[in-house]
Amino acid sequence: MSKKVLILGAGLGGSAVANKLAREFRKEIAKGEVEITILDKNDVNVFQGGFTFIPFGLYTPEDLTMPRKKVISPRVKAVFGRDGEVKSVDLADRKVTVASGRSYSYDYLVIATGCQADVESVPGLSNDFNTFYTSIEDALKLGKLVKTFDKGRIVILTPQMPIPCPGAPGKFTVMLDAYLRYIRGEEVRKNVEIEFLWPIETIGPPAYNQIATKVFEERNINITRNFKLSEVDANNKEVVGADGERIKYDLLITIPPHKGIKAFSDSGIAVEGGWIPVDKYTLQYRGPVGNYDEVYAMGDGSTAGAVKTGIGAHYQSLIVAQNLINELHGNGIKVSYMGELGCPFVGAIYTPSTRGEAHIATWMYDKPLEPFKPTKLGWLIYRMYYYIYWDTELKALM
Repeated sequence: MSKKVLILGAGLGGSAVANKLAREFRKEIAKGEVEITILDKNDVNVFQGGFTFIPFGLYTPEDLTMPRKKVISPRVKAVFGRDGEVKSVDLADRKVTVASGRSYSYDYLVIATGCQADVESVPGLSNDFNTFYTSIEDALKLGKLVKTFDKGRIVILTPQMPIPCPGAPGKFTVMLDAYLRYIRGEEVRKNVEIEFLWPIETIGPPAYNQIATKVFEERNINITRNFKLSEVDANNKEVVGADGERIKYDLLITIPPHKGIKAFSDSGIAVEGGWIPVDKYTLQYRGPVGNYDEVYAMGDGSTAGAVKTGIGAHYQSLIVAQNLINELHGNGIKVSYMGELGCPFVGAIYTPSTRGEAHIATWMYDKPLEPFKPTKLGWLIYRMYYYIYWDTELKALM
């Protein structure tokens, strides 16, 4: 009997796990002793981290998309469309059912489906919703708005945590300032007020928050921390706080709340918000229906890590893949996820007047982020990452 590994989600985490296992067990797969299957409702991989750059023309849709069959090993059984869209998960019976009605059994299950935007949870938001977070199309639409905005107040609103990549709103804001100031021209920037509404006290870990605050002050970007949103009044173009405060805007850019995949809540395996609960070190399922050592969850859809970042998903995928390798080899060795997380910081973009500054900030559960300074080299490395992503990170080669 072959051992079956079933992976839900073919994004960064799921693809990396599948590719690492396929490389390790290429002989066993050929002999029929190991079977790796990956499910996803979409057959195109979209690199969401690049959405932040799209409104400013720094990446194109072609840079951020790739057919999934080009980046997933041919040794993996990749199933897309309705046959890959998860509808229910039965951990007790080790069975996953998809939209077409087909079901899949497994010996080991990896949940790496990410999360989804929840625009409707904010009253009034859908009536004036502009964002770079949800799709390439939305990011392109926002780019058109930014390119023609000449005067008034831009409000960048994050209603609540958690969100994927919590550093992205700040990065976008810095790039927006630079775009208006150096690409559109100083006169445009003088006529535009930028207001950053943030739902908690700090923008990232203390060292990240310190430098972000400094950059915002230098660029004349207003920050309102601990802003508790009640609703968006699109008719009057106002953001309404829970305390009744009303903040006017001419252009509202919102990072919407996020939640886990509905199928998991419907199956009773998720906690509030639709998140999949796991042990913070082993990434094995520890939830409302019991403990399942053969089930791993990782990335944006799980409770692993302190925040949801692509760097975190990358490290988690390597841990999950290695523990599955050890399980299938039967050697009993366990490796632990130590909370490796990270978030790129952008201090300046490359323009005729600036040369770009960035830093890939990283930290762990027991190792706080150390003070850092963004550099030109950091900017070049960060930009390069989006091109090598397809052949390195998705294939678990770094």
